[in-house]
Formats: sequence, C-alpha cells, structure tokens
Amino acid sequence: MYYSNKFGFYLKQYSTQIIVGIVCLVIIASGLFLYFKINNNTQTSTVVSGSVENTNEATNNEVNVTEDETILPDELKALEPGQKATVKVATIDEEGVLVLISGDKRINAKMIGTDFSKELPDTVYSIDEDLSGKYIDISFDETKVSNGYAMIYIYSDETTLYNAQILKEGKLVLDSNISKKALEYNKLAESQAYAKQTLAGVWGQ
Repeated sequence: MYYSNKFGFYLKQYSTQIIVGIVCLVIIASGLFLYFKINNNTQTSTVVSGSVENTNEATNNEVNVTEDETILPDELKALEPGQKATVKVATIDEEGVLVLISGDKRINAKMIGTDFSKELPDTVYSIDEDLSGKYIDISFDETKVSNGYAMIYIYSDETTLYNAQILKEGKLVLDSNISKKALEYNKLAESQAYAKQTLAGVWGQ
C-alpha cells in the first residue's frame, strides 16, 4: 500500500507534465518522420526530373543534328568532312539546284555559301556552261544534307574552289546563314570581299 499510495501520489502530482511530455515526443517523432519522408521524395523527384530533362535534351540534340542522308549513295555517305569524291553534273535549274550523278543515283545539291537571290541575269547559264556534263570533285562540310539537298563544295580543278570563284566574280553573293565554322568560310568571305572591292558583278550594279 505504501508504494501504491506513493505511486498514486506522484501520478496525481505530475500527470499533466507526463501527458504533455508524451504529446511533445509524439509531435517531434511525427515531425521528424514527415521531414525525412518529404525530403526523400523531393530528392527522388529531382533525380527523375533531371533524368527526363537530360533524356529530352539528348533527344532534341539528335533531332537537331540528324539529317536524312538516304538521298546519298553509300560512297558519299562514307566521306569525312573535306574529303573529296568525283561525280558528274547533269544540269542546274533556275534556282541554282545542281543535279549530280553518282553511281546510279541522281542527287539534288546546292553549293555551300552561295545565295541565288541576288544573281546576275546570266549566272545560272554561266554555271551551266562551266559544269554541266562534266566530272567534278565535291566535298562536304560537317552537315552533308539540309532540307533534302546535298550541301557541297565544288572543285573545278585540284586547287580551285568553284563556290569561291563565282563569289569572287560577283555572280552570286555569300549566303548570310553560313556558319563561320564552315571548313571553307574564310575563302568564301575573302572572295566576296574582293568582289565588293573591285565592284565585280552584282556589286557594280
């Protein structure tokens, strides 16, 4: 009875403090549980989100850089940037699209760095006279195909870049969209600068 009464005495005296203490412990434990759970979910969401973003970025990059090279025969697909191959020129149309023959394939191509929107009246005729029916050497830049056209550098002989030659003569102007990282950019830009300085072709009109 002595201990029971003593226990009852302390229980009666400190019951409020004991209950408050238990409630506080429960609240703290619940808070810690929720904190760690939320924090863990946030980290998981961040990782998943980052993975999705990276996947999307990779997919977008692939879309941006991938071009349909099925218009090219295998021997042209295999060329490295700047590496040359010989093809035959069938003809050129009024918009400056060259029709090339390689093996048994006919390929629509455009000359890198050239803009036909400000051509001389006889430019297409002149290019046709220079190239049609002839075998020429061509090479590609980093991008071989754009919008369904093979994008090419033409070499009328071993050292002469035909794209630069017609710019130097002022028969065409430099394509404003050409990248300064293009393999032959300097030659093309210098050729146009010379045409401007000498008022050749379109620059003397």
